[in-house]
Amino acid sequence: MHSKLMARLAALSMVTAAVSTLAPGCSSDSNADGGPDASGLVGDALPDAPPNWTTAPNREVRNLHMTWQRDSATTVTFQWATTDTDLSAYVPKVWAVPTSLTERSGDAVVMPFDESYVHTGAGLIYREALLGIETGTEDFVVWTVEATGLQPDTEYTFRVGTWEGFDPQTGVFTSPDLSAPSTVRTGLPKGERKPFSMVMAGDSRGGTDEIRANVDRLAEIDARLWFFNGDMTNGGAQVEWDDWQDAMAPVLRSRVLMPVQGNHEIFADIYYAQYALPQEQTLPEDLLEHAWSLDFGNVHFVGLDSNTEETVAAQVDWLDADLAAARQDPGIDWIFVMMHHGVYSASNHGSTPRLQEYWVPVFEKYDVDLVFCGHDHDYERTFPLRADQVVEPDEGIVYVVAGGFYSPAYSNGTAWWTATSAHGDLRNYVEVGVDGGTVNVTAWSGDGTEVLDQFTLTR
Repeated sequence: MHSKLMARLAALSMVTAAVSTLAPGCSSDSNADGGPDASGLVGDALPDAPPNWTTAPNREVRNLHMTWQRDSATTVTFQWATTDTDLSAYVPKVWAVPTSLTERSGDAVVMPFDESYVHTGAGLIYREALLGIETGTEDFVVWTVEATGLQPDTEYTFRVGTWEGFDPQTGVFTSPDLSAPSTVRTGLPKGERKPFSMVMAGDSRGGTDEIRANVDRLAEIDARLWFFNGDMTNGGAQVEWDDWQDAMAPVLRSRVLMPVQGNHEIFADIYYAQYALPQEQTLPEDLLEHAWSLDFGNVHFVGLDSNTEETVAAQVDWLDADLAAARQDPGIDWIFVMMHHGVYSASNHGSTPRLQEYWVPVFEKYDVDLVFCGHDHDYERTFPLRADQVVEPDEGIVYVVAGGFYSPAYSNGTAWWTATSAHGDLRNYVEVGVDGGTVNVTAWSGDGTEVLDQFTLTR
Protein backbone atom coordinates (compact mmCIF):
# COMPACT_ATOMS: atom_id res chain seq x y z
CA MET A 1 0.00 0.00 0.00
CA HIS A 2 1.19 3.55 -0.68
CA SER A 3 3.35 4.83 2.20
CA LYS A 4 1.40 8.10 2.49
CA LEU A 5 -1.88 6.19 2.86
CA MET A 6 -0.30 3.85 5.42
CA ALA A 7 0.76 6.88 7.43
CA ARG A 8 -2.77 8.28 7.31
CA LEU A 9 -4.24 4.96 8.39
CA ALA A 10 -1.79 4.77 11.27
CA ALA A 11 -2.74 8.26 12.37
CA LEU A 12 -6.43 7.52 12.02
CA SER A 13 -6.18 4.43 14.19
CA MET A 14 -4.99 6.70 17.03
CA VAL A 15 -8.52 7.63 18.15
CA THR A 16 -7.99 7.76 21.91
CA ALA A 17 -10.26 7.95 24.94
CA ALA A 18 -9.94 11.72 24.81
CA VAL A 19 -12.22 11.71 21.81
CA SER A 20 -15.04 10.21 23.87
CA THR A 21 -15.36 13.53 25.66
CA LEU A 22 -16.35 15.01 22.30
CA ALA A 23 -18.57 12.13 21.27
CA PRO A 24 -20.61 10.53 24.01
CA GLY A 25 -21.75 7.03 23.11
CA CYS A 26 -18.97 6.34 20.61
CA SER A 27 -16.66 3.48 21.55
CA SER A 28 -13.07 4.38 22.47
CA ASP A 29 -12.18 1.28 24.50
CA SER A 30 -8.55 0.24 24.63
CA ASN A 31 -7.35 -3.11 23.39
CA ALA A 32 -5.57 -5.72 25.48
CA ASP A 33 -2.12 -4.14 25.20
CA GLY A 34 -3.34 -0.70 26.17
CA GLY A 35 -3.37 0.76 22.66
CA PRO A 36 -6.36 2.56 21.14
CA ASP A 37 -9.18 0.48 19.70
CA ALA A 38 -10.08 1.02 16.02
CA SER A 39 -13.82 1.16 16.74
CA GLY A 40 -14.01 4.92 17.17
CA LEU A 41 -14.92 7.52 14.57
CA VAL A 42 -12.90 5.89 11.80
CA GLY A 43 -13.65 2.29 12.72
CA ASP A 44 -17.39 1.80 13.03
CA ALA A 45 -18.66 -1.53 11.76
CA LEU A 46 -20.46 -1.88 8.45
CA PRO A 47 -23.29 -2.14 7.78
CA ASP A 48 -24.75 -2.29 11.30
CA ALA A 49 -22.56 0.37 12.84
CA PRO A 50 -22.84 1.76 16.38
CA PRO A 51 -25.02 4.84 16.90
CA ASN A 52 -24.18 8.08 15.16
CA TRP A 53 -21.32 9.97 16.75
CA THR A 54 -22.83 13.18 18.05
CA THR A 55 -21.79 15.93 20.43
CA ALA A 56 -25.36 17.23 20.80
CA PRO A 57 -28.77 15.61 20.26
CA ASN A 58 -29.90 18.37 17.90
CA ARG A 59 -27.05 17.44 15.54
CA GLU A 60 -27.90 13.77 15.21
CA VAL A 61 -28.11 12.79 11.53
CA ARG A 62 -31.64 11.80 10.53
CA ASN A 63 -33.41 10.97 7.26
CA LEU A 64 -30.21 10.20 5.35
CA HIS A 65 -30.86 9.54 1.67
CA MET A 66 -29.23 10.06 -1.73
CA THR A 67 -30.24 11.27 -5.18
CA TRP A 68 -28.55 12.39 -8.38
CA GLN A 69 -28.76 15.96 -9.64
CA ARG A 70 -26.27 15.61 -12.48
CA ASP A 71 -24.04 12.87 -13.89
CA SER A 72 -24.89 9.59 -12.16
CA ALA A 73 -21.41 8.20 -12.85
CA THR A 74 -19.35 10.93 -11.18
CA THR A 75 -21.62 12.52 -8.54
CA VAL A 76 -23.89 11.60 -5.64
CA THR A 77 -26.09 14.07 -3.75
CA PHE A 78 -26.45 13.33 -0.03
CA GLN A 79 -29.27 14.78 2.09
CA TRP A 80 -30.09 14.52 5.77
CA ALA A 81 -31.88 16.42 8.52
CA THR A 82 -31.01 17.69 11.98
CA THR A 83 -33.02 19.60 14.53
CA ASP A 84 -30.16 22.13 14.62
CA THR A 85 -31.33 24.78 12.13
CA ASP A 86 -28.48 27.25 12.64
CA LEU A 87 -27.16 27.63 9.09
CA SER A 88 -24.23 29.76 10.27
CA ALA A 89 -22.99 27.25 12.85
CA TYR A 90 -23.43 23.94 11.01
CA VAL A 91 -21.42 23.24 7.86
CA PRO A 92 -22.75 20.07 6.20
CA LYS A 93 -19.97 17.74 5.06
CA VAL A 94 -19.66 14.36 3.39
CA TRP A 95 -16.53 12.26 3.92
CA ALA A 96 -16.50 9.77 1.02
CA VAL A 97 -13.63 7.37 0.34
CA PRO A 98 -13.33 4.64 -2.31
CA THR A 99 -14.05 1.48 -0.37
CA SER A 100 -10.95 -0.11 -1.90
CA LEU A 101 -8.85 2.34 0.16
CA THR A 102 -10.42 1.46 3.48
CA GLU A 103 -8.90 -1.02 5.90
CA ARG A 104 -10.88 -3.63 7.83
CA SER A 105 -10.17 -5.27 11.14
CA GLY A 106 -12.85 -7.82 11.87
CA ASP A 107 -16.14 -5.98 11.52
CA ALA A 108 -14.48 -2.57 11.76
CA VAL A 109 -13.61 -0.32 8.85
CA VAL A 110 -10.93 2.37 8.92
CA MET A 111 -11.43 5.24 6.47
CA PRO A 112 -8.37 7.25 5.41
CA PHE A 113 -8.84 10.99 5.80
CA ASP A 114 -7.79 13.63 3.31
CA GLU A 115 -9.40 16.96 2.42
CA SER A 116 -9.87 15.65 -1.12
CA TYR A 117 -12.36 13.15 0.34
CA VAL A 118 -14.47 15.92 1.90
CA HIS A 119 -17.40 17.63 0.16
CA THR A 120 -19.42 20.51 1.60
CA GLY A 121 -22.88 21.89 0.91
CA ALA A 122 -25.66 24.00 2.38
CA GLY A 123 -28.88 23.83 4.35
CA LEU A 124 -32.46 24.77 3.57
CA ILE A 125 -34.86 25.93 6.30
CA TYR A 126 -38.59 25.62 5.66
CA ARG A 127 -41.97 25.26 7.34
CA GLU A 128 -44.98 23.20 6.38
CA ALA A 129 -47.19 25.24 4.07
CA LEU A 130 -50.34 24.24 2.22
CA LEU A 131 -51.46 26.48 -0.64
CA GLY A 132 -49.11 29.16 0.64
CA ILE A 133 -50.62 29.14 4.14
CA GLU A 134 -48.28 28.18 6.97
CA THR A 135 -49.77 25.42 9.10
CA GLY A 136 -47.00 25.12 11.66
CA THR A 137 -44.49 27.25 13.53
CA GLU A 138 -41.58 24.82 13.74
CA ASP A 139 -38.60 25.24 11.42
CA PHE A 140 -37.15 22.22 9.65
CA VAL A 141 -33.80 21.90 7.90
CA VAL A 142 -32.50 19.60 5.17
CA TRP A 143 -28.76 19.60 4.53
CA THR A 144 -27.62 18.93 0.96
CA VAL A 145 -24.13 18.04 -0.22
CA GLU A 146 -23.34 17.06 -3.79
CA ALA A 147 -20.15 15.01 -3.97
CA THR A 148 -18.50 15.58 -7.35
CA GLY A 149 -15.42 14.29 -9.16
CA LEU A 150 -16.14 10.69 -8.16
CA GLN A 151 -15.02 7.66 -10.13
CA PRO A 152 -17.66 5.87 -12.22
CA ASP A 153 -19.00 2.48 -11.14
CA THR A 154 -17.09 2.66 -7.87
CA GLU A 155 -18.20 1.83 -4.35
CA TYR A 156 -17.60 4.59 -1.79
CA THR A 157 -17.67 4.33 1.98
CA PHE A 158 -19.06 7.55 3.46
CA ARG A 159 -20.15 9.39 6.57
CA VAL A 160 -22.20 12.58 6.62
CA GLY A 161 -22.55 15.35 9.19
CA THR A 162 -20.19 18.05 10.36
CA TRP A 163 -17.00 18.69 12.35
CA GLU A 164 -14.85 21.71 13.09
CA GLY A 165 -11.41 20.33 12.42
CA PHE A 166 -9.19 17.27 12.08
CA ASP A 167 -5.65 16.66 13.36
CA PRO A 168 -3.89 14.26 10.93
CA GLN A 169 -1.15 13.57 13.47
CA THR A 170 -3.49 12.20 16.12
CA GLY A 171 -6.52 11.21 14.04
CA VAL A 172 -8.73 13.29 16.35
CA PHE A 173 -11.69 15.33 15.09
CA THR A 174 -12.86 18.50 16.80
CA SER A 175 -16.60 18.54 17.60
CA PRO A 176 -17.56 15.71 15.27
CA ASP A 177 -21.23 15.00 14.55
CA LEU A 178 -21.26 12.20 12.01
CA SER A 179 -23.49 9.39 10.84
CA ALA A 180 -22.44 5.79 11.01
CA PRO A 181 -20.51 4.71 7.90
CA SER A 182 -22.31 3.27 4.91
CA THR A 183 -21.61 2.60 1.25
CA VAL A 184 -22.96 3.70 -2.13
CA ARG A 185 -21.90 2.88 -5.67
CA THR A 186 -21.66 5.48 -8.42
CA GLY A 187 -23.48 4.86 -11.69
CA LEU A 188 -22.37 3.43 -15.00
CA PRO A 189 -21.11 5.98 -17.54
CA LYS A 190 -23.55 6.79 -20.30
CA GLY A 191 -23.22 4.24 -23.09
CA GLU A 192 -21.81 1.51 -20.83
CA ARG A 193 -23.69 -1.71 -21.56
CA LYS A 194 -22.66 -3.61 -18.46
CA PRO A 195 -25.65 -5.43 -16.87
CA PHE A 196 -27.40 -3.74 -13.97
CA SER A 197 -30.75 -3.83 -12.20
CA MET A 198 -33.08 -1.40 -10.47
CA VAL A 199 -36.26 -1.38 -8.39
CA MET A 200 -39.44 0.46 -9.42
CA ALA A 201 -42.06 1.03 -6.72
CA GLY A 202 -44.81 3.40 -5.71
CA ASP A 203 -47.58 4.25 -3.24
CA SER A 204 -46.83 3.63 0.41
CA ARG A 205 -49.51 5.93 1.80
CA GLY A 206 -48.48 5.40 5.40
CA GLY A 207 -47.70 1.68 5.15
CA THR A 208 -44.52 2.06 7.15
CA ASP A 209 -45.20 -0.88 9.49
CA GLU A 210 -45.23 -3.23 6.51
CA ILE A 211 -42.18 -1.50 5.05
CA ARG A 212 -40.28 -2.12 8.28
CA ALA A 213 -41.32 -5.77 8.20
CA ASN A 214 -39.87 -6.19 4.70
CA VAL A 215 -37.13 -3.59 4.39
CA ASP A 216 -34.13 -5.70 5.39
CA ARG A 217 -34.97 -8.13 2.60
CA LEU A 218 -35.61 -5.25 0.18
CA ALA A 219 -32.23 -3.72 1.04
CA GLU A 220 -30.54 -6.99 0.01
CA ILE A 221 -31.92 -6.85 -3.55
CA ASP A 222 -29.01 -6.51 -5.94
CA ALA A 223 -30.26 -3.23 -7.39
CA ARG A 224 -28.04 -0.31 -8.35
CA LEU A 225 -30.77 2.29 -7.87
CA TRP A 226 -34.40 2.75 -6.86
CA PHE A 227 -37.24 4.76 -8.42
CA PHE A 228 -40.44 5.74 -6.62
CA ASN A 229 -43.52 6.96 -8.46
CA GLY A 230 -45.02 9.04 -5.66
CA ASP A 231 -47.38 8.89 -2.67
CA MET A 232 -44.80 7.90 -0.14
CA THR A 233 -46.97 9.65 2.45
CA ASN A 234 -50.65 10.34 3.12
CA GLY A 235 -50.32 14.11 3.09
CA GLY A 236 -46.66 15.03 3.03
CA ALA A 237 -46.33 16.55 6.50
CA GLN A 238 -42.82 16.44 7.93
CA VAL A 239 -43.74 13.89 10.60
CA GLU A 240 -44.77 11.51 7.80
CA TRP A 241 -41.51 12.05 5.94
CA ASP A 242 -39.59 11.32 9.13
CA ASP A 243 -41.52 8.08 9.55
CA TRP A 244 -41.17 6.98 5.90
CA GLN A 245 -37.45 7.68 5.70
CA ASP A 246 -36.85 5.95 9.02
CA ALA A 247 -38.74 2.88 7.77
CA MET A 248 -36.80 2.90 4.48
CA ALA A 249 -33.42 3.62 6.08
CA PRO A 250 -31.72 0.30 5.20
CA VAL A 251 -32.44 1.02 1.53
CA LEU A 252 -31.90 4.79 1.59
CA ARG A 253 -28.50 4.65 3.29
CA SER A 254 -27.03 2.47 0.52
CA ARG A 255 -28.98 3.16 -2.70
CA VAL A 256 -29.80 6.28 -4.66
CA LEU A 257 -33.58 6.77 -4.87
CA MET A 258 -35.15 9.00 -7.55
CA PRO A 259 -38.80 9.98 -6.90
CA VAL A 260 -41.61 11.94 -8.52
CA GLN A 261 -44.35 13.80 -6.68
CA GLY A 262 -47.67 12.04 -6.13
CA ASN A 263 -51.01 13.64 -5.43
CA HIS A 264 -50.66 12.80 -1.72
CA GLU A 265 -47.45 14.82 -1.43
CA ILE A 266 -49.80 17.74 -0.74
CA PHE A 267 -47.18 19.85 1.01
CA ALA A 268 -45.17 20.38 -2.17
CA ASP A 269 -42.58 22.59 -0.47
CA ILE A 270 -41.83 19.78 1.98
CA TYR A 271 -41.52 17.20 -0.80
CA TYR A 272 -39.10 19.30 -2.86
CA ALA A 273 -37.10 20.14 0.27
CA GLN A 274 -36.66 16.40 0.93
CA TYR A 275 -35.26 15.59 -2.52
CA ALA A 276 -32.57 17.37 -4.54
CA LEU A 277 -33.35 16.48 -8.16
CA PRO A 278 -31.96 17.52 -11.56
CA GLN A 279 -32.92 21.09 -12.43
CA GLU A 280 -33.78 21.21 -16.12
CA GLN A 281 -33.20 24.84 -17.01
CA THR A 282 -35.49 24.85 -20.05
CA LEU A 283 -38.50 24.12 -17.84
CA PRO A 284 -40.59 27.01 -16.45
CA GLU A 285 -38.95 28.17 -13.23
CA ASP A 286 -41.87 27.00 -11.09
CA LEU A 287 -41.46 23.48 -12.48
CA LEU A 288 -37.78 23.00 -11.74
CA GLU A 289 -37.33 19.51 -10.24
CA HIS A 290 -40.93 18.62 -11.17
CA ALA A 291 -39.58 16.97 -14.32
CA TRP A 292 -36.09 15.55 -14.71
CA SER A 293 -34.02 13.09 -16.71
CA LEU A 294 -31.04 10.92 -15.93
CA ASP A 295 -28.69 8.64 -17.86
CA PHE A 296 -27.40 5.40 -16.33
CA GLY A 297 -25.45 3.13 -18.65
CA ASN A 298 -27.49 2.64 -21.81
CA VAL A 299 -30.81 3.74 -20.25
CA HIS A 300 -32.35 7.21 -20.26
CA PHE A 301 -34.76 7.77 -17.37
CA VAL A 302 -37.39 10.51 -17.25
CA GLY A 303 -39.45 11.58 -14.22
CA LEU A 304 -42.58 13.72 -14.68
CA ASP A 305 -45.14 15.58 -12.55
CA SER A 306 -48.60 14.34 -13.55
CA ASN A 307 -50.66 16.10 -10.88
CA THR A 308 -52.58 18.76 -12.84
CA GLU A 309 -53.50 19.40 -16.45
CA GLU A 310 -51.70 22.75 -16.38
CA THR A 311 -48.53 21.13 -15.09
CA VAL A 312 -48.74 18.28 -17.60
CA ALA A 313 -49.16 20.69 -20.52
CA ALA A 314 -46.27 22.87 -19.34
CA GLN A 315 -43.82 19.94 -19.50
CA VAL A 316 -44.54 18.97 -23.12
CA ASP A 317 -41.93 21.15 -24.83
CA TRP A 318 -39.19 20.07 -22.45
CA LEU A 319 -40.24 16.42 -22.74
CA ASP A 320 -40.18 16.55 -26.54
CA ALA A 321 -36.68 18.04 -26.61
CA ASP A 322 -35.37 15.67 -23.95
CA LEU A 323 -36.64 12.53 -25.67
CA ALA A 324 -35.45 13.75 -29.07
CA ALA A 325 -31.92 14.14 -27.71
CA ALA A 326 -32.02 10.75 -26.01
CA ARG A 327 -33.17 8.97 -29.17
CA GLN A 328 -30.36 10.57 -31.16
CA ASP A 329 -27.73 9.59 -28.58
CA PRO A 330 -25.76 6.48 -29.69
CA GLY A 331 -25.11 5.60 -26.06
CA ILE A 332 -28.81 5.22 -25.23
CA ASP A 333 -30.66 2.01 -26.11
CA TRP A 334 -33.66 2.26 -23.78
CA ILE A 335 -35.97 5.03 -22.57
CA PHE A 336 -38.01 4.55 -19.38
CA VAL A 337 -40.48 7.16 -18.12
CA MET A 338 -42.09 7.45 -14.69
CA MET A 339 -44.97 9.50 -13.30
CA HIS A 340 -47.55 9.02 -10.56
CA HIS A 341 -50.90 8.80 -12.33
CA GLY A 342 -51.76 5.81 -14.49
CA VAL A 343 -51.74 6.38 -18.23
CA TYR A 344 -53.74 3.17 -18.74
CA SER A 345 -55.35 1.57 -15.69
CA ALA A 346 -58.38 -0.67 -15.14
CA SER A 347 -58.41 -0.23 -11.34
CA ASN A 348 -60.13 2.32 -9.07
CA HIS A 349 -58.85 5.60 -10.52
CA GLY A 350 -58.69 4.35 -14.08
CA SER A 351 -56.76 5.90 -16.97
CA THR A 352 -55.74 9.56 -16.93
CA PRO A 353 -57.02 11.47 -20.01
CA ARG A 354 -54.64 14.42 -19.65
CA LEU A 355 -51.65 12.09 -19.91
CA GLN A 356 -53.07 10.37 -22.97
CA GLU A 357 -53.71 13.76 -24.59
CA TYR A 358 -50.43 15.55 -23.86
CA TRP A 359 -47.74 12.95 -23.25
CA VAL A 360 -48.62 9.74 -25.07
CA PRO A 361 -48.11 11.34 -28.52
CA VAL A 362 -44.62 12.42 -27.41
CA PHE A 363 -43.86 8.98 -25.99
CA GLU A 364 -44.90 7.38 -29.26
CA LYS A 365 -43.01 9.93 -31.36
CA TYR A 366 -39.72 8.89 -29.74
CA ASP A 367 -40.46 5.18 -29.16
CA VAL A 368 -40.38 5.16 -25.39
CA ASP A 369 -39.98 1.58 -24.20
CA LEU A 370 -41.52 1.43 -20.72
CA VAL A 371 -43.74 3.78 -18.71
CA PHE A 372 -44.08 3.19 -14.96
CA CYS A 373 -46.97 4.65 -12.96
CA GLY A 374 -48.77 4.23 -9.63
CA HIS A 375 -51.84 5.95 -8.14
CA ASP A 376 -53.92 2.75 -8.32
CA HIS A 377 -52.83 0.43 -5.53
CA ASP A 378 -52.55 -2.75 -7.55
CA TYR A 379 -50.34 -4.17 -10.30
CA GLU A 380 -51.18 -3.98 -13.99
CA ARG A 381 -49.27 -4.31 -17.27
CA THR A 382 -50.56 -3.42 -20.70
CA PHE A 383 -49.93 -5.08 -24.02
CA PRO A 384 -47.65 -2.98 -26.25
CA LEU A 385 -49.78 0.01 -27.26
CA ARG A 386 -49.67 2.61 -30.01
CA ALA A 387 -52.43 4.98 -31.10
CA ASP A 388 -54.81 3.37 -28.61
CA GLN A 389 -54.39 -0.06 -30.13
CA VAL A 390 -52.59 -3.25 -29.19
CA VAL A 391 -49.59 -3.75 -31.49
CA GLU A 392 -46.66 -6.11 -31.92
CA PRO A 393 -44.05 -6.12 -29.11
CA ASP A 394 -41.43 -4.14 -31.02
CA GLU A 395 -43.94 -1.53 -32.22
CA GLY A 396 -45.55 -0.19 -29.04
CA ILE A 397 -45.07 1.04 -25.47
CA VAL A 398 -45.64 -1.10 -22.38
CA TYR A 399 -47.31 0.71 -19.46
CA VAL A 400 -46.93 -0.68 -15.94
CA VAL A 401 -48.92 0.33 -12.86
CA ALA A 402 -46.91 -0.58 -9.76
CA GLY A 403 -48.80 1.17 -6.99
CA GLY A 404 -48.83 -1.31 -4.15
CA PHE A 405 -45.74 -0.60 -2.05
CA TYR A 406 -47.68 -1.41 1.16
CA SER A 407 -50.46 1.14 0.56
CA PRO A 408 -54.17 0.41 1.23
CA ALA A 409 -55.13 -2.22 -1.35
CA TYR A 410 -57.28 -1.59 -4.44
CA SER A 411 -58.91 -4.31 -6.48
CA ASN A 412 -57.44 -4.97 -9.90
CA GLY A 413 -59.42 -4.90 -13.14
CA THR A 414 -59.05 -5.70 -16.81
CA ALA A 415 -59.65 -3.78 -20.02
CA TRP A 416 -58.80 -4.16 -23.68
CA TRP A 417 -55.24 -3.05 -23.00
CA THR A 418 -54.58 -5.32 -19.97
CA ALA A 419 -52.04 -8.10 -20.43
CA THR A 420 -52.12 -9.04 -16.73
CA SER A 421 -53.06 -7.57 -13.36
CA ALA A 422 -52.95 -8.49 -9.66
CA HIS A 423 -55.00 -7.38 -6.65
CA GLY A 424 -53.41 -4.78 -4.42
CA ASP A 425 -53.73 -6.92 -1.30
CA LEU A 426 -50.69 -8.82 -2.60
CA ARG A 427 -48.65 -5.57 -2.49
CA ASN A 428 -45.98 -5.19 -5.17
CA TYR A 429 -42.67 -3.84 -6.39
CA VAL A 430 -40.84 -4.38 -9.68
CA GLU A 431 -37.28 -5.41 -10.44
CA VAL A 432 -35.91 -4.38 -13.83
CA GLY A 433 -32.70 -5.93 -15.17
CA VAL A 434 -30.94 -4.36 -18.15
CA ASP A 435 -28.34 -6.34 -20.08
CA GLY A 436 -27.39 -4.53 -23.28
CA GLY A 437 -30.25 -5.07 -25.68
CA THR A 438 -32.40 -7.09 -23.26
CA VAL A 439 -34.66 -5.89 -20.45
CA ASN A 440 -36.09 -8.43 -17.99
CA VAL A 441 -38.94 -7.25 -15.75
CA THR A 442 -40.22 -9.15 -12.71
CA ALA A 443 -43.09 -7.93 -10.53
CA TRP A 444 -43.05 -9.35 -6.99
CA SER A 445 -45.59 -9.57 -4.23
CA GLY A 446 -44.75 -7.30 -1.32
CA ASP A 447 -43.46 -10.17 0.80
CA GLY A 448 -41.17 -11.31 -2.02
CA THR A 449 -42.64 -14.82 -2.19
CA GLU A 450 -44.77 -14.63 -5.33
CA VAL A 451 -43.97 -13.60 -8.89
CA LEU A 452 -46.91 -11.53 -10.11
CA ASP A 453 -45.60 -10.99 -13.63
CA GLN A 454 -42.54 -11.49 -15.81
CA PHE A 455 -41.81 -10.17 -19.27
CA THR A 456 -38.84 -9.42 -21.50
CA LEU A 457 -38.14 -6.68 -24.03
CA THR A 458 -35.42 -7.01 -26.66
CA ARG A 459 -33.86 -4.55 -29.04
